[in-house]
Amino acid sequence: MVAAISRRRFCWIAAGALAVLALPGCSSANDGTVVIYSCAEGVRNESLITAMHARFPEYDIRLHYIPTGNCAAKLRMEGSQSEADIVLDLEGGYIKQVSEWLDQLPAQDAKRYCADLVDPDHRYFPFARESACIAVNETTLSAHGLETPQSYEDLTDPQYKGLVTMPNPKSSGTGYNFVKSLVNAWGEDEAFDYFDRLADNVYQFTSSGSGPVNALVQGEAAIGLGMTFQAVSEINQGVPLKVLFFEEGAPWAVYGMGIVEGKGSRAAVREVFDWLSTEGVKIDNETYVPDQVLADFKAEIPNYPTDIDYADMTGITDPDEKKRLLGRWKY
Repeated sequence: MVAAISRRRFCWIAAGALAVLALPGCSSANDGTVVIYSCAEGVRNESLITAMHARFPEYDIRLHYIPTGNCAAKLRMEGSQSEADIVLDLEGGYIKQVSEWLDQLPAQDAKRYCADLVDPDHRYFPFARESACIAVNETTLSAHGLETPQSYEDLTDPQYKGLVTMPNPKSSGTGYNFVKSLVNAWGEDEAFDYFDRLADNVYQFTSSGSGPVNALVQGEAAIGLGMTFQAVSEINQGVPLKVLFFEEGAPWAVYGMGIVEGKGSRAAVREVFDWLSTEGVKIDNETYVPDQVLADFKAEIPNYPTDIDYADMTGITDPDEKKRLLGRWKY
């Protein structure tokens, strides 16, 4: 189902599948229309579109939410003929896969970002550095008479059977981040042997990275391998969650944004992209994901961990490595 919200001349469309919509003032043929494919979660998209509506009242902006894997597949299929003008918050490995269909961006502008996040080919700019964590619902654990796990190995204990949830790495960048972090920490065979054992306890492999924390909030699971910012957001709303990091460190990835090939010739697209890549990054940092992206800007959010030990994510943006590793995933 496609949900459409029209705000004056501003259109936000959030959906897992896209349809051609005939909405007044939102024709893709209009030079003042900007179409964005976003992999960011709904609350993050809402913050951005509200700000864009205020900043660009003269433009018709349509934002389509598409899960990470589906977005990459859609861009690969459509190439430069895509309906999208801008792709937003697409995980680094996936955006690398579609980078040949993105405009090259000014190298000078890339200097505004933390150096370890910058694409050397300048086909995309970083939009977010997203870390992952093991989140637990302390109330649910207590109701089952269970202690809080202290390691990845603890999660395979039969006492947690049916209480663990994890994103499926074939459809979720967050899920793949967990796989790659453990492959780097332990070696490939040991990591996949581990996930085979963990699967016995998994209640559900969710299609998106937000699924595990949602399941914790609803009491459907007690332990979720999910996104740090989402867990903290729920904590700040009073949900009894706790954020854990095990000794292997927090999985993380850069999430990028780019302009679809040839679309940067339009002033509206360039202006919206420039705003998203600066002010949009700041809004997202200040509101949801404070892990630093801009070299001269650091945000803080209540209850967000400030001493995160990041995992070794070497090779996380290598599309060939990702394809090979996902070929071993069984679930």
